[in-house]
Amino acid sequence: MSNVGEYFASTLIRGIDEGVAKPGVVQAMHGTPRDGSLELMTGTTGDAGVGGQPARPFRWEGDVADQAALTALSSKLTPAHAGKAWRVVSTGALVYWNGAGFDSFAEAFGALGPDGEPCAITIGTVDTGPAGSDLQVEVVGAPPNLTLNLTIPRGIKGKKGEPGGPGPIRQAADYATGTHVDRTVPVWDSATEKWKPRPYPGLRGPWTIAEGQAWDGGAGFAASQSNISAAFHPIAQLSVPAQDVDWRPMIAGGVVVGTTDGAGDFSSRVDAEVRIGSVDGQIVALGSGMVWGADSFNRFQPYYGARGLTPDSTIGVVPAGQPVTLHVVLRRNKGTANYDYTMANAQIVCTARPVGAL
Repeated sequence: MSNVGEYFASTLIRGIDEGVAKPGVVQAMHGTPRDGSLELMTGTTGDAGVGGQPARPFRWEGDVADQAALTALSSKLTPAHAGKAWRVVSTGALVYWNGAGFDSFAEAFGALGPDGEPCAITIGTVDTGPAGSDLQVEVVGAPPNLTLNLTIPRGIKGKKGEPGGPGPIRQAADYATGTHVDRTVPVWDSATEKWKPRPYPGLRGPWTIAEGQAWDGGAGFAASQSNISAAFHPIAQLSVPAQDVDWRPMIAGGVVVGTTDGAGDFSSRVDAEVRIGSVDGQIVALGSGMVWGADSFNRFQPYYGARGLTPDSTIGVVPAGQPVTLHVVLRRNKGTANYDYTMANAQIVCTARPVGAL
């Protein structure tokens, strides 16, 4: 048979709040040898108790490895050590010595905190403060939209550096601005008192024909021919591309020509000529022949058919931007004898000499 003590040993006592001094509410108790319950109604609020001792100052002492190390430490602590706190590395707990024992705060270290609200920060104003001043940072706005304003101290003046190398000539104060074409050279302009780009004043080229082959892969000199009776006989055409300046051809080379002696005329002379644009164009080179019946090498020399030639003259000048064909012609300039021409060793070399003010 169960006794009263056994009944109470298995009884759960709990308080219920049915309202203080509410009429018609009674306390209930129900019990068996196995379980039971006793309901006690909540009473009225009592008087405030006496204030406790102020909390001891929190003093951080660092880490202890685990619970065993903490137990060993507790044997050395007294009430005078109250307020000291450690982290238990193995569990991440914070322990606080209250003077008599440890108060433990589980997962004080390493546990995930609540998700924060995303925040967008944009850079606002960036000003420069006096040299030596502190960096000033101002955050304005309300989360999640914040603006960061900065005042950055000005740096102190540095030491004077070593002199640098010369800069690009086009950046010089006395060089005229504008387009600068490749291969141009600076020339002083007294009107503006500045240097200006001008086309390269040196020789251009060369362009050549050697026997049966031209520089551009075109046809070379004509095949050898004997007993030519025509007053003039074309033997080659040299193509020269357009240049960026006016220019005169400077011709070198020559061909082998000889008069025949069958007519008994040993005073005939056949010259080799170089002319601009056609077989009758402006002559720019002449290779004088011999007046006896033998082969000779008519060597080209510049020839413009005018006296007192000056740099400003237009004789023999090819305009800028205009391609030109130079015609090599054999011409009988004296007598009536026939003549022979040999392609072997025939050659012409043209270089372009700029003319006019550069």
